[in-house]
Amino acid sequence: MKKVITILMTLMMVFSLVGCTSSNGGETADGKTRVVIWHTYTEDQQAYLDKAIADFNAEHDDIEVVAETQALENFESKVMQAVASGTGPNLIIHYASEAANYVTDGLVADLGKYVGEDFESTVDEGAYLEATSFTDGKLHILPLVTSGPVFFYNKTIYDELGLEAPATWDDLMANCEAIKAAYPEKYGFAFDSLTDGGQTLIMQTGNQLIDVESKTVTFNTEEVAERVQWFADAVTNEYFMLNPTDQYFSNDFNTENLVSYIGSVAGEPYLSLPEGSEYAVAPVPQGGSVEWTPAWNRGIIVFSADEKTEAATAEFALYFASPEVNAGFCEAANYASPYAATRETETYKNFVADNTALECLRSEIGGSFAAIPGVSVVRTQIEELLTAVATGVKDVTTGLSDAEAVCNEALSEG
Repeated sequence: MKKVITILMTLMMVFSLVGCTSSNGGETADGKTRVVIWHTYTEDQQAYLDKAIADFNAEHDDIEVVAETQALENFESKVMQAVASGTGPNLIIHYASEAANYVTDGLVADLGKYVGEDFESTVDEGAYLEATSFTDGKLHILPLVTSGPVFFYNKTIYDELGLEAPATWDDLMANCEAIKAAYPEKYGFAFDSLTDGGQTLIMQTGNQLIDVESKTVTFNTEEVAERVQWFADAVTNEYFMLNPTDQYFSNDFNTENLVSYIGSVAGEPYLSLPEGSEYAVAPVPQGGSVEWTPAWNRGIIVFSADEKTEAATAEFALYFASPEVNAGFCEAANYASPYAATRETETYKNFVADNTALECLRSEIGGSFAAIPGVSVVRTQIEELLTAVATGVKDVTTGLSDAEAVCNEALSEG
């Protein structure tokens, strides 16, 4: 695997040196500048993206934007290989941590060239800091939407057992014990994402997870070990569900096999409990030395290209992030917007008026992974750590030590 990565990175360096760009972009037969978007959206999100592209194309005689749907599985590696070989897209919508993988080799555009001087004042502080947290300090991602996890719970079962939505992890554990006693076949709780669940537990101990200066992780501590063991014990006792029976925990929640879970606000449209049951939403529980919850800022990544293609791609990016268009996409995807101007539109106000899930996002304490090369390995290792300890493959001491070594190697190599 390491050899494959080395070869891929070498290809990326070669193509960046010779100025090779995406062969999907360029000029069409009728002289328009062609811009190719790769995405994994389905249903409402895909429909809205297609509409936005059609509207943009109708307003621009010199640009033709094309969207190509890709499989979700291995999407990131497929994009990286295609961009490195010059056959990739001009634009994707992803996280800053993904854009970081292309910075060193000059394969992502500096969008600071295309935004106004007052851009920083137009976007939320957290989203802006993440978008400019790259090693070169440039704007390599245009903030688009903000999401995060909330606590979904079966209100009918909670009310039946006299339970309240948990404010702390201790509250959650007590609720799970009561649920298991009343319904031995049910699970009380699950993290929809072990990566984000693990990061939440780590960050709430006051640990910063990654020391950007030394490019090392900082999670191998006694406090983190206690939290990892706490999670593992809950899985062993069948209070927490480790893996969904189907692809998503929302399916187990809908069948009432699972009584509560922490998942993205964007997943609320997929919740549908049996007739006679209802769910409710609450903020992510706290319980460490600091309050913290994940914030997921997705943005537009524009890959380096010739000046004309890059400028055309950036023009569409700015269009898609403009207030009315951004508001519509937030509604289609059930996201919050990081832009004050978007939040002032009637479209956005009407969308969030009765959206209880978005109301439960704690943006004031939200944070994310550092946008530096190697952070994707850190994300993977957090999930593998929790899984290994919970299933008894490793004890917590060994698990933390092994994860630390793998992460530090990845961060040092960039």
